[in-house]
Amino acid sequence: MNASPLVLQPDPLPFYTTLVLFLLLLGMIGWRAARATRSLSDFLVMGGKAGAVVGGFAYFASQYSMSTFMGVPAMTYSTGFAGMSISVPGLAFSMIIPVLFVGRKLILLGRRYRMLTMSDYLADRYESTGIRGIHAVMCVAFLLAMMGAQTVGAGVILHTFTGLPEWVGVIAMGVIVILYCMTGGMTGAMMTDVLQGALMVTTAVVTFLVSVQAGGGIQAITTTLSETLPGHLTHPGTNGNFPWQTYASMIVMWSFFTIGQPTLFTKFFTMNSYRTMFKAVLLGTLGMLLSATLIEWAGVNAATFIHGLKGSDADFIVPMILQQHVSPWISALLITGIVSAGMSTISALLVVCTGGITRDIYQNLFRPAASEQHILRLSRLFTVVVGIAAMIIGIIKPDSIFSLIRFAFGGLGIWVAPVILGMYWKRASRTGAICAVIIGEIVYVSVSLWFPHTTFGFDPLIVCWAFTMLVMVVVSLVTRPASPQTLARHFDLALPVIGEQAVTARGNHANHH
Repeated sequence: MNASPLVLQPDPLPFYTTLVLFLLLLGMIGWRAARATRSLSDFLVMGGKAGAVVGGFAYFASQYSMSTFMGVPAMTYSTGFAGMSISVPGLAFSMIIPVLFVGRKLILLGRRYRMLTMSDYLADRYESTGIRGIHAVMCVAFLLAMMGAQTVGAGVILHTFTGLPEWVGVIAMGVIVILYCMTGGMTGAMMTDVLQGALMVTTAVVTFLVSVQAGGGIQAITTTLSETLPGHLTHPGTNGNFPWQTYASMIVMWSFFTIGQPTLFTKFFTMNSYRTMFKAVLLGTLGMLLSATLIEWAGVNAATFIHGLKGSDADFIVPMILQQHVSPWISALLITGIVSAGMSTISALLVVCTGGITRDIYQNLFRPAASEQHILRLSRLFTVVVGIAAMIIGIIKPDSIFSLIRFAFGGLGIWVAPVILGMYWKRASRTGAICAVIIGEIVYVSVSLWFPHTTFGFDPLIVCWAFTMLVMVVVSLVTRPASPQTLARHFDLALPVIGEQAVTARGNHANHH
């Protein structure tokens, strides 16, 4: 994904200066977060103390990645508004739908029974250490691949704007993220997300305004598109990429299936109250909708004044818009916003992946008597280990790393079946959940790799998840459900939540099953 010399004419001094100052600021925030991180709960879920502003920014910042500012605008540059009309609704609903389906229950369960990870919920609901182990191992594998992809993006950005080898950018980003996550855990990740999220929104707004001005205004842009690229104004897009099956699949995939993503799932355990969660979701959704709409619209606009970009060169459409139409210093600051998108995603993935290793696998499967302070120290150590592994992936840069992100998202999306049925159906059983996810993952991998044409034009995740749901329902109906005590804990949640105190009082006296 290297830009050709004709695509960008980088000015390294402003980029170096801006990036160094930005990283120093992140380091200061991480140092402050470290002082507030004293327990395992602080490390993994910010102690359940996140407010609306921190929660809202962290929710959408961890959802965004470098592809939001590079790959997706490249797609709208090439295909027009058809691509934008798929991605924007999916992103906008990616916060609202999880809140409506699982948010309230997860806040209550997390507070009452000290749940810190997605595996905690699954193990408790299905009374199974087996499902904890299966989920934790899959999460570590999928999340590690996602982290590697984000570090690749950092290497490409640094190489493009400074001429330094890509591995330097991979290591620079990796070291900074490791430092503030190792010391501050989720507290450090979410506090830095506020700065990174604000910079992302600023980058999107400025890029859009610059693209409108460069294109001669909205009316002129529309006229030019209708005369030169009429497919950009219609469905299924200039290249016919988005038939209705793809349209429906992508919106459902990027909204509903975020329920199965552990980085977003865990955010509910960080919220200090149900009321805070809704404020955070409102703020995060507005930020996500605004920035996604504008950055993707800028890609469409750029098709009228930047011509002939093909393949990976199109990934640099946003840096090109900024470099050609604003000062080098402003351009460097806003391009740092693209780097922020990668860092915010890596930090969320890193903390959740570490929790999967130390809490879900080590503590709950092998050392249940281990103290929280021991697990906290181990978590800091494994933050470094996992971060180094992600950097190695970024340096090796497998050719399929970016397609692996979507593949990993789908693999984690299969887990929406046991989550949804566990939340709403008392008959859902441990055997049903384990059979469903194992068979579902095997089918998903097989269909994605070898039989993609058997899904009737829909994304493989949609079809395979429906099959997973069917398997789980059938097996659950012929196997034993969870005990009455577990069902009571998960379904008798009538406690009214007015504020933080309402749930904390119960949580302090409840024991985790």
